[in-house]
Parts: sequence; C-alpha cells; structure tokens
Amino acid sequence: MHQCMPWVSCWARYACISRLAQVRNHTPNGVPSGMITLLIVLLGNAFGLHHRGPAKFCWDDVFKPNAKVFHLHTPKVAGCSVVEDLSHFIGRKQIYSKETCFSQSLEGSFQDTVVMVRRPRDHVFAMYQHCHNFISGSFRWEMHIVRQFPGMEDHHVPRSFNKWVAEWQRSPRFGDHHMLLDKDFCYCPYNMQTSRLVCKESHPRAHSYCYEKPDLDEAMKNLKAATLLGVVEAYHESFCLFHAHFLRSLPDSCKCESPTWSSFSPSDHHHGYSYNQTIEDMPQETIEKVDEMTTEDMKLYKAAVKRFIDEIEKVEQHFGSRVLCNNQRQNLQQMAGLAG
Repeated sequence: MHQCMPWVSCWARYACISRLAQVRNHTPNGVPSGMITLLIVLLGNAFGLHHRGPAKFCWDDVFKPNAKVFHLHTPKVAGCSVVEDLSHFIGRKQIYSKETCFSQSLEGSFQDTVVMVRRPRDHVFAMYQHCHNFISGSFRWEMHIVRQFPGMEDHHVPRSFNKWVAEWQRSPRFGDHHMLLDKDFCYCPYNMQTSRLVCKESHPRAHSYCYEKPDLDEAMKNLKAATLLGVVEAYHESFCLFHAHFLRSLPDSCKCESPTWSSFSPSDHHHGYSYNQTIEDMPQETIEKVDEMTTEDMKLYKAAVKRFIDEIEKVEQHFGSRVLCNNQRQNLQQMAGLAG
C-alpha cells in the first residue's frame, strides 16, 4: 500500500492519491487534482523514493490465481517476513500475497492458504507504532503533498498510543475505511484479524472495512479452511511447521532441544523504524480498552493457538523430535488464555 513497484503499480498509487483529492474536492489553484497527483507519482519514482529493498517482495500488484500458495497478508502480522521466508521453500513466484480478504483465496487454484495470527494486544500496539513512526520516503512525501490541498484537514496520528486508543473508542469510524482516507492515516484497530477473514473482496477497499463486530462464526470457518496456520509469537515454530509441510523434513534448527535451534535466522522487516516499548508498558486502563476493541480477535487467537499446538504435536510425533518446548508452549497457552 505504501510501496510503488516500478511504473505499473504507480497507477494504483496515482488512483489512491487522486481519490483523496476527489473525495475532498481539492483542486489547488484551479489545476485538476489528477495532474497534480500524476506529477507527484512520477517525481517520486524518478527520484527513487519508493522501496527498492526486500520490502518489494511483500505484496503482489497483480492477482496470481495459479500460484501454489495464497498468503493472507494482514497488516502488522509479520507479512513481509513470512513472504520472504516462505520464498526459501517454494520460490517467490509461487506465492500470491496481498492485503486483501480471505475470500480472494477462493478465486484461484491455490494448493495452500497461509494465515498468520498475532496476539491482539500486540497487534493493535504495532498498528499505532507503524502509523506513528513509519518513515518511507515516498509515503511521507506524498501524504505531505496531499495535505497541502486547500481545505485539507491537517490531522496527524495522536502523539501517544493512549490518546489514539481513547480517540478510537470515543469516536469509532466504523464502515468503509482506508488508512489513506482516515483522518489519522492509520488502520482501524477493531478486530482486524477477524475482519480480514470475513470481508468479501467485492470492491477495492473491502479488506479495510471497519467492522464494529465481525461475524466470528464465519471467521472461525475460514480459519479452519486455511491449510497452514502460524503464530507470530511462535514464528520459529511456525516455520518448522511450514518446513515439514512443504519440504517433508525437519531440520535440526527445528528441534528445540538441539544446540542448533538458535541457528534459525528469520527475515526481519521493520520498514525503517523500531520501538522499545511494549503494550505491557501502557496504563492498565488503555490495555483494557484495547481488549474491548479486540474481543472477537482474542477468541480467534485462542482457537488459532489451540490448533497450532495440535498441529505442532502431529509434526513432533511424525519426526520423533520436540519442536515446541515446554516453556514456549506455556507462554502461548497463557497469552491465548488456554488452560495449561
């Protein structure tokens, strides 16, 4: 969304910025907004402001219905890392990854569907950090230009996570939503993971629709339909599960009692920023508000972690090696609210 692949996907970027101008009827000095935004896009690419590094592998601009794997790229759920690390198993061309709805997986002939989940508290915290700290040159530059259109409200994401959460709880923006059309240029923090599993990709912004309460039963059904399920808090173990599935083997780096366990080297994408605080550093009142916003996601996460542990156990039995050691198992169960 914040990237522009060379020239082809620039038209998507052009359409998005044009839409921002059209929605608010911004035509500075009588110049058609389309001309302004086209100039912004072309200059951004001419000066190389878009990503040229590993992040260019995160999304596909063109639908690939014949790819082997459909990856549901939920924002801030390790999507870029997952795509890069999966590519080591089957090659990038065999993966279709996009910030879309799970329903799009039904439109292709994919052999596998990959879904990752993340503890909802951490997920919402990561959303805010992304919007607050993200420093992609082209994204920041374009948004700065867009905000100069006459009459454009110069809103910015609140300066603290606590204020951002309080703002959303006080004035939720349910319904049609897109971070580039949001007054804070940020995500909807309400049950995003459940929402991506139930939305229908019937129009360009369906995947970012902000549900007050998404259909949990539908989400659970689609989660069950995913052939591969990973957990961000157990990223290492998740890729051991994927390795066993795609390569029919279990390397020593996947044996948690082996000295080579620490040799696993996952991809690490931070999009140019990092932060030291965690959700646990926030006031209890704020954490409780986040929990209220993510009740459906927490139920989904609990079911996902339970399934994940069950599937890891099957891999352990098949290969006769421990993948999920007791301390990690207990951590996952505690985070998901499962009985030990």
